[in-house]
Amino acid sequence: MKTPPALVSYLEQILGALPATRDLPAGETRNVPLFLRSAYRFTEVTLLSRRVILASQREGHGTATPGEYATHVGLLRKALGADVALALPMLPGYTRNRLIKHGVPFLVPGHQMFLPFLAVDLREREPRPPREPREILSAAAQATLLLELLHHSVQRSPLKDVATALGYTAMTMTNVANELEAAGLCEVVKQARTRQLVFAMKGRELWDRAMPRMRTPVRTRQWIRLPSTQRRSMMAAGITALERYTAIAGDRIPTYAISQTEYRRRLGGKKLIVCEDADDAEAALECWIYDPARLARGDSVDRLSLYLSLRDSHDERVQKELRAMLEATRW
Repeated sequence: MKTPPALVSYLEQILGALPATRDLPAGETRNVPLFLRSAYRFTEVTLLSRRVILASQREGHGTATPGEYATHVGLLRKALGADVALALPMLPGYTRNRLIKHGVPFLVPGHQMFLPFLAVDLREREPRPPREPREILSAAAQATLLLELLHHSVQRSPLKDVATALGYTAMTMTNVANELEAAGLCEVVKQARTRQLVFAMKGRELWDRAMPRMRTPVRTRQWIRLPSTQRRSMMAAGITALERYTAIAGDRIPTYAISQTEYRRRLGGKKLIVCEDADDAEAALECWIYDPARLARGDSVDRLSLYLSLRDSHDERVQKELRAMLEATRW
């Protein structure tokens, strides 16, 4: 084992002299859980006349959540019988702030040293101003959040896999990750060579936190006529979908939803005809800001997007059934 040179250089810069360091031999770390021995290398150093063990994260081990780091420090302190501080690589500002909130001692060479047991909080560089969160989430960010709430398939998944599931580009998913992190809904962590999202909350708590930032997915709504064969490949939406989730009676004219891209394709192929009013229509068609089929499991739009599309309804029956639908949701 060898103490990382960047860490030694940083300590020398902060302390004004090259500190004496000693790598802990295997015999002194035998009480450390195996998963922590594989994740960190351990260096003894004296800081302000106090013995401290620095746990340097090994290459190839992705960042953990602030809560997980707090657990690591607790286990290491107990196993080593000394004050412990984590020596970590570059971390997002949101993660570093959460570590401070959790009281987790850490060093990020060249950026910050937080050692609460020594009352030290040194910041060599002013952190960048936090990105201003959007008042309302972008369509891609909302779809990503809903995918996690509905199917739990975003957390700890490579962003490229999430992009594939939702039909977005890698660049779009990078922007989504930054946006959700700036909004305080998740943090972006690096695992090996992939970037992943770790959400700050789960289930109904995450939904309640994010809902004020979410909007109706409906971009436009039109009356249409279309062959019956075309209806089979569309997603039920509006009151038509709500009827399938609750006890409400459906409308005389069914409502369907498709993505804007699919709408243009069908319109260009003359597979649907736009009508002036409901009297001539066979259905109502909603064009959504994201593809409803990417989130649905079946022939109806997902219940969370449906809630967002109808939550501004003035019909008390609709509001009652929306509340019932949410209560019946398995988070």
